[in-house]
Amino acid sequence: MDPALSDWGLYIHIPFCQARCTYCDFNTITGMGEDDYRRYVSALIKEWDQQIEIPAGNLVSIFLGGGTPSLLEPAQVASILEAVAKRLPHTGQSIEITMEANPGTVNVKRLRQYRMAGVNRLSLGVQAWQNHHLQQLNRIHTAQDARIAMESAREAGFENVNCDLIYGLPQQSLAEWQESLEAVLALKPDHLSLYQLQIEEGTPLATQLKRGLLSLPATDLTADMADIGRMTLLRAGFMPYEISNYCLPGKHSRHNRLYWTMNPYLALGAGAHGYWHGRRWWNIRGIRRYMEAIEAGENVKAGEEWLDRQEEMREYVWLGLREEGGFSRTRFHHKFGVNPEGLLGSIFRRLHNQGLIERDKDRIRLTSRGRDMANYVFREFVGTDQYA
Repeated sequence: MDPALSDWGLYIHIPFCQARCTYCDFNTITGMGEDDYRRYVSALIKEWDQQIEIPAGNLVSIFLGGGTPSLLEPAQVASILEAVAKRLPHTGQSIEITMEANPGTVNVKRLRQYRMAGVNRLSLGVQAWQNHHLQQLNRIHTAQDARIAMESAREAGFENVNCDLIYGLPQQSLAEWQESLEAVLALKPDHLSLYQLQIEEGTPLATQLKRGLLSLPATDLTADMADIGRMTLLRAGFMPYEISNYCLPGKHSRHNRLYWTMNPYLALGAGAHGYWHGRRWWNIRGIRRYMEAIEAGENVKAGEEWLDRQEEMREYVWLGLREEGGFSRTRFHHKFGVNPEGLLGSIFRRLHNQGLIERDKDRIRLTSRGRDMANYVFREFVGTDQYA
């Protein structure tokens, strides 16, 4: 079921890391200490308190991402969540509160305290099951740490746990990818996110590849990894509900679905991005500058852009097509007042004739062939100026 049009989420960015992964281009920082953590948490709470507009609907998800949010003390996480709750009426609806965690930073006691603070969904960045790949990525944990982290999460009372895995790693074999899948499935997670490695300019991994120190799997091999991931998880009873995401029944990520349906989401923290009513904005990226600006009572918004109506509708379509069930024509009409085929009729006809999209009652979605060519389909909507 799609989120209600009035549902919204809150993203809270925690930029601290013990070490920077070789593939990461997120807004993170290493070498900070407890005093910096306390100062940053105070800034987050002040930014929230200064938030003038809050959507009138239901807050259904809070997501603490990073970075490594599990570097914060449980009491600090509790103070953030308490500050959020003070400004919102209690609707009686449960809120999904997700926190990302590095397996090398948690134990049973700490996880139990996060659970008591209000976190009810955990996302563990496992990434790979071979220690040589984890070392290559500059991850601070081992495969054994990941196993212990999952066992600790269950003992601490978490009933909704996601594990992230990456495929297409340098020198990664098909057998290694299969081993990672089976090892993580043995941990009995509720949700799995399978991401293809993306090489971002300026990262250590990009530099190593340019120098010929590493090589990536061939395109055909990476495609095989994606297929094996899907088949393995289907056999294990996981439902694919988005191109990269699989879950057991009822355990989809509420926060992710808000993004894919273009529901509003507010954002707190350095470099955080928010979206509401066609407006997208982002905060000051520098962590120290962000804290200084908050403490000085300055506006921490670094920029914004407004999507015109056609841009918003196009984005709604390609984001909706990322979901396994596609998007609802009725919901599209309620949101924009027109039918999607009427807006982009020639594109829909072309993609349908190519066997890439199909209509099933109220839904428009990718076909099996369309999933294999998803990037091509998305480009049709992201880059087009053609309207029927």
